[in-house]
Amino acid sequence: MSHQIAGSTPSTMAVVAPDINSNPEPSKDSAMTLFRQFGFGDKTRIPFGTVHEAFIHHATQAPSEVALVDLSPGTPKEVTYGELLRQSQFIATQLRANGVIPGHRVMLLMKRSAEMVAGILGILMAGAQYIPMDGGVVPDHTLQHAVEQSSITVVLCLHPFEERIRFLGTAGVSILVLDDLLQSPAFTDFAVDQASLLCEGNKNSGCYLIYTSGTTGAPKGVYVTHKNVTNILCQAPGNLGMARGKKVGQVLSVSFDMGAWEVLGSMSNGATLVLRGSDWNKALQKIDTLICTPSILNRYSPDQFPNIRCVATAGEPSTQSLADKWALAGVEYYNCCGPTEITIINTMHKHTAGSALTIGKPTPNNNVYILDGNKAPCQIGEIGTIWAGGAGVTRGYIGQPEKTAEKYHYDVFLNDGKSLMYNTGDLARWLPDGNLETFGRDDDQVKLLGFRVELDGVSHCLTSAPGVQQATALMIGGQLTGIVSPKLCSIEKLSEDLKTRLPYYAIPTKWHTVDEFPLTFNGKVDKRELAKQVQEARHSQTELYSALGKQKELYTSTMSTGSDSLSDPKKDPLPLPVPDKRWNKPWRGLRHRIFIVYRTLFSLIFLSNIAVLIAFLTVPTIPRQHITTIAFVNLTIAILVRQDVVINILYTISCSVPKSWPLAIRKRCAKIYHLGGVHSGAAVMAVAWYTGGICYNITVFATRPDDPLRPSVLTIVLSLMALSIFICMITLAYPTIRKKNHDIFERVHRFAGWTALVIIWVQNMSSIRDQRPPGTSLGEQVIRTPSFWMVIVITMSIASSWLFLRKVPVDAEVLSNHAVRLHFDYTVPVNGSFTRLSERPLIEWHSFATVPAPVPKNGRPKGYSLVVSRAGDWTGGRISKPPTHLWVRGVPTCGVMRIATLFNRVVLLGTGSGIGPLLGHIQIPTCPFRLVWSTSNPMQNFGKGILDDVYNADPGAVVHDTKKQGRPDLVKLTWNAVREFGAEAVIVISNEKLTKKVVYGMETRGIPAYGAIWDS
Repeated sequence: MSHQIAGSTPSTMAVVAPDINSNPEPSKDSAMTLFRQFGFGDKTRIPFGTVHEAFIHHATQAPSEVALVDLSPGTPKEVTYGELLRQSQFIATQLRANGVIPGHRVMLLMKRSAEMVAGILGILMAGAQYIPMDGGVVPDHTLQHAVEQSSITVVLCLHPFEERIRFLGTAGVSILVLDDLLQSPAFTDFAVDQASLLCEGNKNSGCYLIYTSGTTGAPKGVYVTHKNVTNILCQAPGNLGMARGKKVGQVLSVSFDMGAWEVLGSMSNGATLVLRGSDWNKALQKIDTLICTPSILNRYSPDQFPNIRCVATAGEPSTQSLADKWALAGVEYYNCCGPTEITIINTMHKHTAGSALTIGKPTPNNNVYILDGNKAPCQIGEIGTIWAGGAGVTRGYIGQPEKTAEKYHYDVFLNDGKSLMYNTGDLARWLPDGNLETFGRDDDQVKLLGFRVELDGVSHCLTSAPGVQQATALMIGGQLTGIVSPKLCSIEKLSEDLKTRLPYYAIPTKWHTVDEFPLTFNGKVDKRELAKQVQEARHSQTELYSALGKQKELYTSTMSTGSDSLSDPKKDPLPLPVPDKRWNKPWRGLRHRIFIVYRTLFSLIFLSNIAVLIAFLTVPTIPRQHITTIAFVNLTIAILVRQDVVINILYTISCSVPKSWPLAIRKRCAKIYHLGGVHSGAAVMAVAWYTGGICYNITVFATRPDDPLRPSVLTIVLSLMALSIFICMITLAYPTIRKKNHDIFERVHRFAGWTALVIIWVQNMSSIRDQRPPGTSLGEQVIRTPSFWMVIVITMSIASSWLFLRKVPVDAEVLSNHAVRLHFDYTVPVNGSFTRLSERPLIEWHSFATVPAPVPKNGRPKGYSLVVSRAGDWTGGRISKPPTHLWVRGVPTCGVMRIATLFNRVVLLGTGSGIGPLLGHIQIPTCPFRLVWSTSNPMQNFGKGILDDVYNADPGAVVHDTKKQGRPDLVKLTWNAVREFGAEAVIVISNEKLTKKVVYGMETRGIPAYGAIWDS
């Protein structure tokens, strides 16, 4: 979507263009001669029919040349043309094995990586058309629409995005994980057969299918052929001099056609593609050729990168000063224009410093027609609409014949019976030298952050929102402004509504409310008058609103995980004001501090037991011996709800709710981590009932000496011993006591628990013997007694984790004197889980969140890692003396981070070593996220590797160095991140005090927030 308008803004349309035709109007014949002379690009022969044919040519001619350098992982990776050919040929064979034939389409759900390039080429070699989707940015509805409309049968994705496709529930679609394919034994053994290379397709075959933003109805898929692509990329000037030895930057999103210019252009010309990571400078220092938007180029100076010798900008208006700056430095600067529908660009202008900046002339085999409203040629110098013809015109929008017919018309100027011309909607005129001068657009399409947005579509969404009578969207002062009536419209609610229906870049960043809209003479909304009113209001700093309510000043920012954000990701955004808490103080405290889900679950267990107690007291026929049975029911629940497999099952059920369901349902399912309330409630009730059972037994023993079912002294003594242990365990588990005596609590819980279990077994068998009716064998009585079976379940639950006790090797990566990262290869846990570690398994255990590594990385096998930071003697010892082996117990168990799968966009807040539990989601995200990390000296304490992981996954991450910047207001910092990123929820990993503070601060302002408490 590289649509570029240079020089003037749409407002220029209101200005009368200076007369460039001082001579009399030319004759009709001479006008048509100039029309064809200016409008028809040079006729040339395209050297290659398909992109992959061009790639194979260079790969076989120079297999040892470096095809790409991937800077996105921690360690840069080089891939030669020969190896890339092997990878892409293998991928093509795997696609063929999964039913892909020439003419099919394959979705490519990726992020910038070496694997992405291999995937593109593999799809093309199989004769298929690839559909590029940026896995970190694309909304679910666009993904779903593309899968359904494009009739794909195979999705090729990276491992982090596999879950996104599976959540869509696309029946009949095979998912191939590219990471796994390139790590498989089959690939290891695969060799390229030079005599029979797989190279399907021809010039008329589909090359790629790119989806537009979809702000008006469903996104439109533009069908681009190989001929369209090779025409611009395999010859000058569109190839920008790419050749063997040249290094081309890959800095743009994979879902832009400008990204195709970088990737396919480099591969088609034998150049080296340099894929950037989070560090732009590192990539820019290595390249000769840069393709980007003017906004990106504006961030840099040619003095910083004397190595860059060729720059091409498109996608939005460039400026004279920017073009002059780079041209004066001796750089070949091309200003280019062209929407997706005509294949990347169709006009180019090689700028000379000091000359007027234009969008140039048609590229070879492409045509540009300046036509009036009747599609008749305009006079030279007369402003008209740009229609594009020639080899670059794509086939149209798949599945949308009406839209295609609206924009694509028969090319009457070629008049060859088949060619189409496309209405770009841009206004321009021919200059006397044959270059094009632009004058904005004749419709309401604008570019925001490189994405094309249709203002009419935004206006439609505004108008259809609840409480809105009339609305429109305008670009005013370079910002997307929403104008609505009535004046008392809730902007906060309106913003929330738009987030469910529009991509982040299409949501207005400024607002203006009016009582009624001004109209033109013909009854239409007078947008010019509206824009004037808004500008006057801004000037006086009145009647402006942010998404939070009335504000005199508005700070606006649009960011997204994995996007090519133009802001410096390492700068904190300017703060938005934090609104007041909702509800009055007493009710607020009850709702968000007293009646949290943990206590609610505890209370439900308590009330359920009260109901049973009432039944015991009011129904005389219930045998009193069942008091002990109820005690064991509670004890069984308390133990089971802490059992690894049970926890994982409950989390899996709760976290499998589709993201398409209402947030009201999903945010409640996310409270699953409060299961500790069930454990605590059931344990307390078990002790209460157990006490009642003992009291009943003592009463029977003392008052009924002749009762044949009278409990024995042994049963009562053992019961009292078990009870004393239970009371001790519950006392130490009380939060205040537990915090001060954590080590004692852990050991008592373990050793006293085992002791109590042995006593319960003996006591239970003694009680069964006591209550055995005459004539009944002990075995029969055992089988009939519920408590016996419950003790078996309790024993199995407690013992189960010890059945998986083992000592495993550890690969320790010391990050600093503050932290160490431990790598394990014995299993690959689910994202959001934790594991237990120990050096003395009978004495102590420590839990840590896991960071899954489903594929080998940095020379290490697949498995998982975890971060241990200095927080006591045990953790300090692991840093000072890194272990080579550690004991593990049980299976990795789900924790609070598992709930991230329930949300479409989240803010992750971590403090200090809280980055450890967050790393799993950072490296394998289940949804787009914004990271807020507050810690002291992150580079020194946690190392460059973790910071690279953070910024690779989230270039907009907010990393607050408390040593340099002081302690932040985490509530304010988190609130800003939520509002700017458009997150549905916040997940907090911090100490108890800060977790409670942030969760309370968010929830009292209407933002769902989650963080583990002391026993969750």
